[in-house]
Amino acid sequence: MALFNTKYVEPRVQKQISKYVQEYNYTYSGMLKALKYFYEVKGNSIDKANGGIGIIPYIYKNAYNYWYEVWLAQQKNSEKVIKQYIPQIKEIIIAEPQIKIKKRRLFSFLDKEE
Repeated sequence: MALFNTKYVEPRVQKQISKYVQEYNYTYSGMLKALKYFYEVKGNSIDKANGGIGIIPYIYKNAYNYWYEVWLAQQKNSEKVIKQYIPQIKEIIIAEPQIKIKKRRLFSFLDKEE
């Protein structure tokens, strides 16, 4: 249980695992990937778990979809050679902003009042 920094599986977690396998037909690897998705990919805090894995039924489908998309991307890109990819550099030049100075009309006694 490297994810929870323990050397053994606690009885509470063992009970939850067996419940999820029996009731939901979850696999062991699926539950592990769901936990990795929730804590490592999504960045949620392990401290909030209180030593349990009760989050699994709520995130299992999202985790499945995430790992399936990762697998599809790996399959699609498996034949591509990264070393052959040469990115095109497009240089964009942005002109400096021009400061427009308004000329003030100076007061003159010669002006007529309207």
